[in-house]
Amino acid sequence: MNRLNADAVSKAHAANFGFEPIGSVFAPGRVNLIGDHTDYNDGYVFPVALEIGTFIAYSRNTSGRVRARSMNMEAQLERDVMAPAFGDWLDYVIGALQALSLNTGVTLPSGLDLTIGSTVPTGASVSSSAALQVATLRAAVEAFGLDISPETLAQVAQNSENNYVGVNCGLMDQMASSTGKPGWALFFDTMTLETTLEPLPTTHSFVTLHSGLSRQLTSGAYNERRTQCETAAAQLGVPSLRTATLDQVDALTGKTRARARHVVTENARVLKARNALTAGDLDGFGALMTESHWSLSRDFETSTREVDALVESCLSRSAQGARITGAGFGGCIVALVKAGEEAALVDSLRLAHPTAWHVATSTGLPDPTKDQRG
Repeated sequence: MNRLNADAVSKAHAANFGFEPIGSVFAPGRVNLIGDHTDYNDGYVFPVALEIGTFIAYSRNTSGRVRARSMNMEAQLERDVMAPAFGDWLDYVIGALQALSLNTGVTLPSGLDLTIGSTVPTGASVSSSAALQVATLRAAVEAFGLDISPETLAQVAQNSENNYVGVNCGLMDQMASSTGKPGWALFFDTMTLETTLEPLPTTHSFVTLHSGLSRQLTSGAYNERRTQCETAAAQLGVPSLRTATLDQVDALTGKTRARARHVVTENARVLKARNALTAGDLDGFGALMTESHWSLSRDFETSTREVDALVESCLSRSAQGARITGAGFGGCIVALVKAGEEAALVDSLRLAHPTAWHVATSTGLPDPTKDQRG
């Protein structure tokens, strides 16, 4: 499916529905360079939009229903726009459209025919669900001529994930997909909603590797971590762990203490990493990535033995830093390597990690212009 593009999805739409689409949209996946499980704690994150993503060709229909064809699953589903969740992939589409109506007051004037093709692997912690929801919302915005900002669109998508799909996620994935640009890291303060685009270096690359282990967020582990963080904040008497200090965290006990310690130290690492990136200190950035991984593995317990081994293998080779990325519990890691060493790293891992595979490579664009900063 990696050969999918807007033209291929549009042609599939015409073949499936019998008429040309009226338009097509794209929303990227993302890899988080540092700052995981901080977004729902009002903290800082530092993701980058990938060149892989979700394409949707769309047209309007008069039925008031959604007819959606998935090219990846070779399946078509149809449902009323206001239908309840069914527990399948169409929930992400229907949930996004319902959230659009509920959160903006916009009543969709007709139904939609959608053909969906994605180059984002599912269960990989690179935001396949956010890309699908953001692409769905972009299709609706264009199809019906709505005026909705990228930031509002991201919040609508998050609302859908929280209240319709049932994953109590933060805003990072949706904001990265809606406002991010490949080649630029998105510094996002989830409390103030401040965003700034920082150019990636051209001397180094961030290589995203799938561990070979898929993960399922709705299994409850993700929501459990969020509850533990909220419990820690309540015990400390602070509105969120964003404002907690390490001295305060030391007063906690058990798992609650460990979870809070990760969040507090991770927020500090994101700020240091942003400074390191802007200063061109890639050794420092890599060291912070590795610190982040072991914090997620030991304090937040969202890594696995196999993922830890993959991180260690990258570090023992050419990587200057490596960490699990995204929600965890399997999925992807991201490694920092010098430009030109990406293929050698991937090839060297094949024997020790036969189930691991290359997902994407993120690097700086030639002569990035300052006026792209958000």
